Amino acid sequence: MIEEFRISVVVPASVEVVWRELVSWERQGEWMAMTRVTASDLGADDSNVGTTIEAFTGIGKFGIVDQMRVTKWQPPTFCEVEHFGKFIKGIGEFKLSEISEGKTRFDWYEKIFAPKFLLILIKPAILSAVYLSLRKFARTF
Repeated sequence: MIEEFRISVVVPASVEVVWRELVSWERQGEWMAMTRVTASDLGADDSNVGTTIEAFTGIGKFGIVDQMRVTKWQPPTFCEVEHFGKFIKGIGEFKLSEISEGKTRFDWYEKIFAPKFLLILIKPAILSAVYLSLRKFARTF
């Protein structure tokens, strides 16, 4: 089954500042709900196509591991990842656009291929958690 998710928030900072914080992979757990992130590269200065990212979302030992690989890297405005884990496959995108001086629109997009039962179970939680997480991210500036 395929599901698409889109969420946007306005961040009160420049595109460059938002980008550096957004792609500080291991710091994403500070604002992404119930998630711990590890990556093969640290962030904006050393990431590129091929960087691998692993995100565990859950409580304790119960949750889902999302394995990703950067497939497009266009700093400071666009990053695409391929989800290639056991249960979650698809693409994800971060897109940043300046909407006025000191304000950036952050568009988050996911196109996920996963078993129907899993998507039915997690879709409401994904939308709620990501929306709240992106708002939390925007408030950190």
